[in-house]
Amino acid sequence: MSKSFFKQIALPLFFLAFAITSYVIWKILELPSEADIIQVARNYFDRYGLITLLISSLLEGLLLIGWYYPGSLVIFLGVIFAGKNIPNVIEAVAIITLGLFTAFTINFFLGKYGWYRLLLNVGLKKSLESAQGRLTKYGLKAIYISFWHPNLAALTSTAAGILQFPFKKFIYNSLAATILWNIFWGTLVYILGEASLTLIGLRFIIISTTVWIAYQFWSKNKQSSNIKQ
Repeated sequence: MSKSFFKQIALPLFFLAFAITSYVIWKILELPSEADIIQVARNYFDRYGLITLLISSLLEGLLLIGWYYPGSLVIFLGVIFAGKNIPNVIEAVAIITLGLFTAFTINFFLGKYGWYRLLLNVGLKKSLESAQGRLTKYGLKAIYISFWHPNLAALTSTAAGILQFPFKKFIYNSLAATILWNIFWGTLVYILGEASLTLIGLRFIIISTTVWIAYQFWSKNKQSSNIKQ
């Protein structure tokens, strides 16, 4: 395999490694099951409403904290609990966007002013280096590539601060990426309902990254065939 091809599949491999690591940490720490979290989330939504969504999305988007907090699940549930009432769904997505965008901005300053160094001893060094590598290679496009998942977005936003990206450019692109991805996920959850919960599991991530890598193989082989012809 050529070195260039390994670079092409480096991103999906990183996503896969990240998902497996998160799953292992979850099991080691014996954190609550999905069913338990759903019940707790429902109780909090019934009692506190949208403030639960705001706090959950904020915590999910923060560097390191989001790795140990099941925010993605809670965020999905927020849209599910809104039912088929479109104004309620829009309101839920807007609150989620506000929470995540605030967290990503905080992460940017963590990177910009070096506060992230306090967290390097808990296994963040390699992940942050990977995020910096993506930003160096893809520039602002890396924001749109990685903001599909809050934990990856946390790494990217911190890396943007470390690399001293212009704050205005980061803010504009971070907000745009957060809005776009939240509209996408919000629409998908609205359509699928509770079935959408399978989209945030390890099985889905393994399948999607496998398909991604397989596509890269197919694309490379097709290019090789065209060159030979």
